[in-house]
Amino acid sequence: MRHTTTSTQASTPGPAQSSAWTPAALRRAMGAGDPAALADAWQVGRYLWPALRALGYDGGYLGRRGANSDALAGRPPHLRTLGTPPGYLSFVAMLPPAPGHDRIRLHRQGADLPRLPEHRGQLDVVLQDVPFKQSPATAQQAQALAEYGTKALTEGVVLSARGGISVSLVHTQVLDSPDPTGRKRLARQADLVGALRLPPRPGPDGAGVPFDVVLLRRRSSGARGTGHPFTDICAVPLGDQLVTVNEYFTTHPDHVLSRVLPGPGGSALLVPEADRARLGRRIQEAFTRIGGTATQRRLTAPGFLSPPTPDLPSTQDARRPADARPHDDVHL
Repeated sequence: MRHTTTSTQASTPGPAQSSAWTPAALRRAMGAGDPAALADAWQVGRYLWPALRALGYDGGYLGRRGANSDALAGRPPHLRTLGTPPGYLSFVAMLPPAPGHDRIRLHRQGADLPRLPEHRGQLDVVLQDVPFKQSPATAQQAQALAEYGTKALTEGVVLSARGGISVSLVHTQVLDSPDPTGRKRLARQADLVGALRLPPRPGPDGAGVPFDVVLLRRRSSGARGTGHPFTDICAVPLGDQLVTVNEYFTTHPDHVLSRVLPGPGGSALLVPEADRARLGRRIQEAFTRIGGTATQRRLTAPGFLSPPTPDLPSTQDARRPADARPHDDVHL
């Protein structure tokens, strides 16, 4: 996700050191321990969970990946274990039966979840805080960011059960990259439930980088896609210039949670938002809209009884037990 700019470490290559970041370098640049990034993950998680529960994701297995995945899961930052060094976290836990994610106990720290076959295709909810380099990027580096983030989104789908949902905090280039290849691969296996584009925080060294919250639901075998289109980008007028943005945000401009200005190379820049309480209210409202639309499109948890609509009568799909779920057929 977005991280506040910090001093460059020797092990973290910057634009002057490398023309393109390797996955290993990107992982080192995740900004673990950044209090602003931790606060952003906690704020998203705080408003995310009511929306997920409204879609029927109120039980089963939860998997988490990323430096601030515990905060994204709704576990308050003050409950972090004292003395635990910040780093890339991977956990599997049971979803608590009621709100109050201070009850989530952190397990299986260490091995990353996609490396563990027993979790592939078995998790009901996957939360990912995907790292990315916090500095201006060249065209090559921007493409590396897009590929790295798309791979992480794919891994979230791989871990999800049929009808399970993955929620990822990623760099905006993942959805806005001119190359749609990775997004098209994702669209063959998963539906876009919704997305939010959050503005950066202002800082003494300049504004940070915005980030996206992307919700993907793994499609059931043989089911037709009912998610939002997200594979293409569009050129939209902004003042006397054209900027390129993912097609989802052109049809849902209210999910871009800040004023947009034209940037270099046809990119869109988000005005930093210092009032994070106001931003929190906008996040809450946007998640409510996403949940309402997802219910109408039947992008809900398996077994969830959706309210009837004029074109979609009420139905209830049978939830399969974990041991009856099919083997994963999405390849990394």
